[in-house]
Amino acid sequence: MILFYLTAWFFLNFSFFFFFYGLLFMFMNYKLLLNWNLLVLNSVDFSMLIYLDWLSLIFIFTVLLISSMIFFYCCEYMSHDFNINRFFYLIFLFVISMILMIISPSILTIILGWDGLGLISYGLVIYYQSNFSYNSGMLTVLMNRVGDVMIILSISLMFILGSWNFLFYNNFLNYFLFIMVIIASFTKSAQFPFSSWLPAAMAAPTPVSSLVHSSTLVTAGVYMLIRFNNLIYLNSEFLNFIVCIGMLTMMFAGFSALSEYDLKKIIAYSTLSQLGLMMVIYGMKFYILSFFHLVIHAMFKSMMFMCSGVFIHSLLNYQDIRFMGNLIEFMPLTLMIFMVANFSLCGAPFFSGFYSKDLILEKIFMSSFSMILYLFLLLSTGLTVMYSIRVMYYLSYKNFNFLSFSKVLDIKLMNFSMFLLLINSLMSGYLMNWLIFLNIEEIYLFKMEKIQILFLCISMVILFNFFSKLKFKVVFPFYFFGKMWMLYYVNFYLNFYNLNLMKKFYNVVDKGYTTLVLEKSVMDFINKLNLNFQVYSLNLLISLMFSLSYLIVVGLMVF
Repeated sequence: MILFYLTAWFFLNFSFFFFFYGLLFMFMNYKLLLNWNLLVLNSVDFSMLIYLDWLSLIFIFTVLLISSMIFFYCCEYMSHDFNINRFFYLIFLFVISMILMIISPSILTIILGWDGLGLISYGLVIYYQSNFSYNSGMLTVLMNRVGDVMIILSISLMFILGSWNFLFYNNFLNYFLFIMVIIASFTKSAQFPFSSWLPAAMAAPTPVSSLVHSSTLVTAGVYMLIRFNNLIYLNSEFLNFIVCIGMLTMMFAGFSALSEYDLKKIIAYSTLSQLGLMMVIYGMKFYILSFFHLVIHAMFKSMMFMCSGVFIHSLLNYQDIRFMGNLIEFMPLTLMIFMVANFSLCGAPFFSGFYSKDLILEKIFMSSFSMILYLFLLLSTGLTVMYSIRVMYYLSYKNFNFLSFSKVLDIKLMNFSMFLLLINSLMSGYLMNWLIFLNIEEIYLFKMEKIQILFLCISMVILFNFFSKLKFKVVFPFYFFGKMWMLYYVNFYLNFYNLNLMKKFYNVVDKGYTTLVLEKSVMDFINKLNLNFQVYSLNLLISLMFSLSYLIVVGLMVF
């Protein structure tokens, strides 16, 4: 347990160090590039690169701060676990892999952190060893392998260009390279149609969910797109594609969250919705705004997962929100922290999420935008408010439906880490808004456009109040949305058929008669060649010895 304490304090101290250096780099416009040449092969440098600017330093601050709070949180949450040392090393390596990916400007070193995240996430998802965990872990690793393959193919394509450092490129000379980077980002950030692994990853322990779904794994794809922004923005043909995929992800994540009763999965769908919003604003060429929302979202989403972990821990590992209710009497501090995170998710005024989400929506309203996508954006924003109100309704106003004899109360050590994040979540939106956007943002909107977001939120609350009183007899729509538009089954059976095909290919080709016959004939041919070569070598050696002896005899006779 001492490892968790020491690592938490170490990460916490270093996080503020990176924060102040990030501010220094931002105000002084510093950039630091460290190059370590490992090998030169055919005029191509194999080098280890470290690139530090204010984006990477602020993001490392976010990762280390949230990781330190999660290590404090684990001191209580995982205290009775038998494999706590294994859990510590997995979490520690997970954070190191994320930092390695953040500071790498070269695609060759990015894949070290990228594959590290994928491999360790598999170990964390199957940490509670059961059939459900194994299935979820396999789905997670297979979905992420698509992105890994795209990164490996992009490495081979960039080898032709002479360098893996994308900072030195003015444009993408190959559209396939551009497509591979986007697909890799979509798989890691769980965009449609690669979204089915995100709710499945909820099989991991709650501290892992708090870390994975806030600042590390799912944000890696968005961060890599932000790093590639100077190249991707030169190819505007695919920006509309990124916007449409992000909008579709937002919408179907909102519908899925409304039909779900698992608390952790509802929060996972909310993460998916916010990732879609980041993709939308990134596709409209506001990458700084996307990064701003990424940092703010990481703060309150990790806090939200921590609160859900306290609820689940107190209710004997039950995650169904229908068992929870009237928690304001049993754990008021934890529920208050959860409400703050929920209001930040909704974008309620003067919470941290308001400063990023409201600015994003206003920027989108100002830009030239399709009316259909405009309506989809309003619908997705309304769905975010609706499922947030739904969770608050079930946790606060419904009756407590769990066991009569239950030890449901606030836990001090867990609340300590959550309270530190609460202060950060309340202040980060205001402070980061003034620090990042030094110039005053000029927003030109009609008064009706300005207040329509507030009207939309209020109307969604009224609409939820209306729907909550209805008795639905048609179950299929809820089942359809709960299974992510059947995307889970589509991805599962696609993976199943591909793996089954590879198994048949292995049995027929690698272990079949063709391989045995070819292997025997090829080995016989090689043996014959080897035998003939040995005979030829022996004859050559004998002839050389005979010639040498003949020359020696002739030389002796002459002299």
